[in-house]
Amino acid sequence: MYDVLQGCLPARLLALFKIRDYTKKDTVHCLAAVQYMSVVNQGCSLDVHVLVTVQLSHFTLEFTIVDIGTILSLVLLLPDTDRRWLVNNRIDLRMFYEIY
Repeated sequence: MYDVLQGCLPARLLALFKIRDYTKKDTVHCLAAVQYMSVVNQGCSLDVHVLVTVQLSHFTLEFTIVDIGTILSLVLLLPDTDRRWLVNNRIDLRMFYEIY
């Protein structure tokens, strides 16, 4: 499932924050609030550009709190419509950051 995305599902980052747990020797939890996106056409592209299209969920107010460690990397999203984006899987982001 989602071969081009290597089984990962993009999410929109809303906030980063820390929560300190004073009951467990000042343990700090680094968290992120994200909105998961859904893949259009089961991750298959019907267009010439061969890029996967993702869209925001119909429930835009829903968000999930996740540990920052579960975020694998950033993804370059190109706007398609107001609530849809194309996932640019054609560039190597590591190389992009070395050049620019």
